[in-house]
Amino acid sequence: MKADCMKAGCMKKRRFLSGALVLAVSMMFAGCGEQVYDLTEEERAAVVQYSAHVVTKFNKEQPEGIRDVAALEAEMALEAEQEKEDEKEKEPEVDSAADDAVADDAPADNGAQENTQQDAAEPGVSYVSLNQALQLGGVDAVYRDYELTDQYAETESYAVSANSGNTLLILHIRLKNNSSRAADCNILAKLPVFNLKINGEVSTASDVTILLNDLSTYEGSIAAGEAADTVLVFQVRKGSLGGIKTMDLDVTVGETTSTVQLIGG
Repeated sequence: MKADCMKAGCMKKRRFLSGALVLAVSMMFAGCGEQVYDLTEEERAAVVQYSAHVVTKFNKEQPEGIRDVAALEAEMALEAEQEKEDEKEKEPEVDSAADDAVADDAPADNGAQENTQQDAAEPGVSYVSLNQALQLGGVDAVYRDYELTDQYAETESYAVSANSGNTLLILHIRLKNNSSRAADCNILAKLPVFNLKINGEVSTASDVTILLNDLSTYEGSIAAGEAADTVLVFQVRKGSLGGIKTMDLDVTVGETTSTVQLIGG
């Protein structure tokens, strides 16, 4: 009898403990008594879509539906790289074609430039006599020689001096009347312009002077068989000549320019 009572007490105790355990678990899952939040239809749809995106991102076995994000990014990067490669392949072809076109045109242009420079450096010069250049009749103009000096004087009253750093180059020209009667010679009326070229490099115009025997302003009558000595005065930089090997005189009368070879040839 006593044993039966003890057994019944143990059963009650076990039932009590089981009930307490169930109550404790129920309270734990109840969230301390707070009410569960009810979602709207839009919120549920957003949660479902996000959950599907997260699940499929790591689901390598899913062939359809939302795509693998990592694979999609890799594919997009590959396509971008392929586009860059295609652009690089196209650019050299265009540049190469342009370079070829320039290269094809270059020889013709260089040849034309060389021919132009050669023509300018080696023009076909037709020389005439000084008499023809001055368009004289009845009087012959003949070049005699030249001199380099810092000062030239026809007389004590008439003299010209070189500018600082220059030296004078004097051309001596004789006007001779080979006819049997006196001849008038008026070069001043022709207003000639003289330009001297030395060694094909130095070019200088004549000075206008007050010298009575200046060829560019000469005006007088020359008796039969007589001659008048005249000069043309030029200025050149000291040390610029070295040695005179060639010397041409350009004479312009009106609109006609003629070249007279004084030294060379």
